[in-house]
Amino acid sequence: MNTSVTPEIRDLRLYTAAQLRPLLDAENHLWLERLNWDYMSSTRLLLEYLDARALPGFVAVEHGEIIGYVFCVYEANKGVIGNVFAAPQPSGQSAHSDTIRRELQRILLEQAIALLTHSPGIDRVETQLLLHEAREHADALEAAGFRRVERLYMLRELHESGFSPQHPPVTGGCLLRQWRDADMATAAQLIVSAYHDHPDSRINDQYQTPQGAQRFLHNIVRYPGCGTFVPEASFVAVDALTGTMAGMVLSSRISTFCGHITQICVAPQFRRRGLAEQLLRVATQALTAYGLTRLTLTVTAANQSAIRLYLREKFYEHRRFDAAVWTRHGF
Repeated sequence: MNTSVTPEIRDLRLYTAAQLRPLLDAENHLWLERLNWDYMSSTRLLLEYLDARALPGFVAVEHGEIIGYVFCVYEANKGVIGNVFAAPQPSGQSAHSDTIRRELQRILLEQAIALLTHSPGIDRVETQLLLHEAREHADALEAAGFRRVERLYMLRELHESGFSPQHPPVTGGCLLRQWRDADMATAAQLIVSAYHDHPDSRINDQYQTPQGAQRFLHNIVRYPGCGTFVPEASFVAVDALTGTMAGMVLSSRISTFCGHITQICVAPQFRRRGLAEQLLRVATQALTAYGLTRLTLTVTAANQSAIRLYLREKFYEHRRFDAAVWTRHGF
C-alpha cells in the first residue's frame, strides 16, 4: 500500500471468489496467529457467496490489486457488519504501514456503516470486530452513533486428564448430560431467560426472543461461523426432579488444536449452585479428551462475575475487542 495513492473503493459484488482468495488467505493467517482460529471453513462459505454475487460490501483496490474488504449481512430489519480487513504490508516496508492499514480499514468500515444505516427498513446494525484491538475503530463507530462495548477474548491451556464423558456428574440437584438436537427449542427459551436485561442481549438482539435465540443456536450447531460444533463437548444441565433445562454449555473446534466455548448460561432460578462452573469443567475436560490443547471464549468486560469464574478456571485475557450497536431510534 503506497502512501501517495488513494485506493479506489468498489462494490464487493463486482469481484469473484478467485480474485478475493489471496486477501482471504492473508486474513486467515492473522486469525490463526492472533486468535488460534482456523478461519478457512468460514472463508469457504464467504467464497460461495462471492461467486453468487450475493455478499454486500466493499473492496479497496490499488494498482488493480485488492488490498482490503468489508462485508455485510442483512437479517430482516437488522444489518451485521462482518469482517473488515486490509492486507498487512511485507516486512521491511514503511514504518507507517500499520497506520495506513488501519486508516484503510476505517474507510471500509465507514462505507459499510453508511450502506447499512441508509438502507430502507434497517433499524439496527451490529458488529463484533474480533480481529481488531479494542478502541481501534472507536472514533468511526462512535461518530456514526454506535454504542461500543469492550469484550475479552480469553484463553487457557488444556492438559491431559482422566475424564470420561460417558458419565457426567450430578451437581446442584441437576443432571449434566450431552447436548441433543431435540434440545434446540428449549435451549432457545433458556437463552432468553438467562440473558434478560443482560449486557450481551443489548449487543446481540438474538438473545431477546425465542425465535432469535433459535437462529443463534442453529448457526452455532449447523454452520462454521463459530467453528465446528463438537456435540461430545456440549452439555445441558437438567433438573433431576422436573426435567427443566437449567443450564447449558456449547463447544466448537476452531482449529486442529483449539476449542471454543460458544455459549454458556444458567437460568436465573438455578444460579448459585455451581452449575456454570461444573458445565465449564465438563466441557473443558471433554475437549481435552478430544485432543485439543487450547480453549478460548469471549465475555463482555462488564460481566465481572463471569470473568471471575473464568479466571478461577485458569483462563486469562488474551485480547480485547469491540462489539458495537447502532439503532435508528436511539437506545
